[in-house]
Amino acid sequence: MLAVAASNTMINAGLTVFDEALLTEFGWSLRELKLRDTINFLGASVLVLGVGALVDRVGFKPPLMFGLAVLAVVYFSYGFISSLMHIYALHVLLAMVLASAGNMVGIIGAVSLMPERRGLAVGMTLAGSSIGGVILPPLATALIEAKGWRQAMQMEAVIPVVILIMVGFLLHNRIAGREKSKADEAEHQHGMEYKAAIRTRQFIFIAIAAGLTFFCVVAVASHLFLYMRSLEFTARSASLALSLYSLVGLAGKLITGWLSDHISPFSLMRTNMMIMLIGLIGLFYLPGYIWLFVAVTAFGWGGLHTLYNYILLALFGMRAAGKINATVSLMQSAGAGFGAAATGWLFDLRGDYSLAFIVIIIMMVVGLLLTLGVRPLKSNIVGFEKQA
Repeated sequence: MLAVAASNTMINAGLTVFDEALLTEFGWSLRELKLRDTINFLGASVLVLGVGALVDRVGFKPPLMFGLAVLAVVYFSYGFISSLMHIYALHVLLAMVLASAGNMVGIIGAVSLMPERRGLAVGMTLAGSSIGGVILPPLATALIEAKGWRQAMQMEAVIPVVILIMVGFLLHNRIAGREKSKADEAEHQHGMEYKAAIRTRQFIFIAIAAGLTFFCVVAVASHLFLYMRSLEFTARSASLALSLYSLVGLAGKLITGWLSDHISPFSLMRTNMMIMLIGLIGLFYLPGYIWLFVAVTAFGWGGLHTLYNYILLALFGMRAAGKINATVSLMQSAGAGFGAAATGWLFDLRGDYSLAFIVIIIMMVVGLLLTLGVRPLKSNIVGFEKQA
């Protein structure tokens, strides 16, 4: 949970708080700055399949520790940037962090340690990004005001170092070859082969819907601070909106994770898609109720973040979980990268967010329609008969 809090939040919501300072100091366009997010997510999409295969062979701990170390180095180095090329180079490294210390690796590790409560394990792990989102944006805002943005970033580099030490000493790499018990080995081998899984309709629909959902959520999360500022909210209020988004998203992840161990995750997925769509429409077209719809969007998103990963494990098991989840992570990363950059480009094109809002809502509607076609496999391979 803490590792995901560091990797996700420091690269996404925690970094957006620095946008205004960067734009003011260097005079870049929003499109130029947000290209860094595309580099993050598209780079991660290239790397994540290899990391998934590595996790299947050596376990989750080595990639996790590597990613946290790189994150610390990048944040410290960020304080010395002087050009866009410096930022772009650092975000190539952050793509490595997303692939090796992000959601996919954390989820595989958590489920291997809590196989009897997979839904809760996934929800708790993904809650890390929400916990980080509650804490880091206000912390970064306070550090920027007190120390300036460069020193603030260097001070935050301590966070992944502390978590790296905790991972090294406190987490047991149960999936790694020599440490597997017979029970672990049996669990690891239970499920569908990778090539068979990716040919199913369920996998194709989930992968595309996940990519579209991530397009929407990262488009919103990476621009929410600036959108709030365009509505004349103060910097503190805008950073608090990011914290609210993360806090309610945390509740969505945990509640949905717990529910998915007891009722149909497929019904929950469709319900959360509707909730998020309603939240997005209200966020964009009813700005007088923006705090309410930030919360509605966040709850729907939090539930979906848990459910996409949970349903993959429920459908296809653990045999090739690293590669299967990594393939969907590839789609999510691609959607996220295009979402952040496309929204910035559409803003520069129109001078406001109106066209970007229309595109985001269309993407969400298409994703909802795809999830309507996701059903349990005819032969349930992992024993989730009640939930299916």
